[in-house]
Amino acid sequence: MTMPAGVQPLPLFYGDPVLLRFEEHSDVGLAPTGHFDFTRKAVGIPLCIGEFVAAMRHFPIVFATDEQASPIALVGIRRDRNLFVEQDGGWKAGSSVPVYIRRYPFIVTETKDKSQQMLAVDRASERYVPSVSEHPEAERLFDEAGGPTATAKSAMALCHAYHTDYSRTVAFGKALLAAKFLTPIHAQFRLPDGSQHQVNGFYAVDDKAYRALPAKTLAGWHTKGWLDLVTLHLASQQSFQALLDLNAQRANERKALA
Repeated sequence: MTMPAGVQPLPLFYGDPVLLRFEEHSDVGLAPTGHFDFTRKAVGIPLCIGEFVAAMRHFPIVFATDEQASPIALVGIRRDRNLFVEQDGGWKAGSSVPVYIRRYPFIVTETKDKSQQMLAVDRASERYVPSVSEHPEAERLFDEAGGPTATAKSAMALCHAYHTDYSRTVAFGKALLAAKFLTPIHAQFRLPDGSQHQVNGFYAVDDKAYRALPAKTLAGWHTKGWLDLVTLHLASQQSFQALLDLNAQRANERKALA
């Protein structure tokens, strides 16, 4: 289906985000569940540069082939199969959970002049509760006076931090594109069943081009911390083997359940 002109596609996982207003959502709440089933079909999760240190230990960090070269944590090698989501909906123990996932079902939206951020929630989320009065186990988002509850304040703080880091991330991605450092990924693997599988559709930093960075540019990137980010990205490629091992583990788990 073609998106109508001028209409922006919804962010990954979001189906019906709506701005939270006390007048309309005084009884709205959040179901106290922590499962990650909503990410089960994702193979890549948006990542911000502030997460690179934690993420590189668990995921290959790649870049989207969009106009911002958005960083992505690769969580699967087959379509519609997130290897980090357990059968019970939990996240793989000991593995980093990207902030993009942790903030869901919330998201912030800015006023046109970008002077103010406001909290929105995805009504399509299983955690969205239209009426706490009917579901008292849910956590309210507004108190009786119309102010945000601790739950809403915590969500806003996390979304604000993500939004701030996202702005820095966009600048880094655009710098990579401008420097012509990125090259398409064409990784081929042999799976336990003997079949060949390719991972493509993403960018990685071309190490040779990166090493040829002019001294003047090198100094600027060092000051901005971008050299460290490239190093973390390159180091994260070692996590491809861990991803393959996890894929084999999940295959064995499915066989055991068959």
